[in-house]
Order: sequence, then structure tokens, then C-alpha cells
Amino acid sequence: MSFSTIIAYGYALGGLGSYAMGVPKPLPIAAGLIGGTFCAYLALKIWRLYLAEIEAENRRLEEEREGEEGEE
Repeated sequence: MSFSTIIAYGYALGGLGSYAMGVPKPLPIAAGLIGGTFCAYLALKIWRLYLAEIEAENRRLEEEREGEEGEE
């Protein structure tokens, strides 16, 4: 998703560059900005889910270690 974000924003910059060439194309700019923002949102959402999973795993391991120490 992160690569998709970069590609989409690059597409928007390419559309912006069309104005410098004298052939304005607003559709690639809008598509790149919308697509890039959407991909960035999804990438951050997926990353947050991944971090929550890691935190839950660490918590579970810590509880197991505490349980083992209490048995001895």
C-alpha cells in the first residue's frame, strides 16, 4: 500500500507537470490525489492492526513468563 501511495501521488505530480507543458490535465491530478490519499489511509489502517496484533502477542508472552515464574 505504501508503494501504491507513492505511485498515485507521482501520478498527480505528472498531471501537475502537464500544466507546465501547456496541456492541462486536471483528471490525473485529482485521480492521483484521491488514490494516493486512499492508499495512505489503508496503509496506516493496516499498520495499526499489525501493531495491535504484535502488542497482544507481547502481552500474552509476558503473562506466560509471569506464570512460569510463579510456579517455581
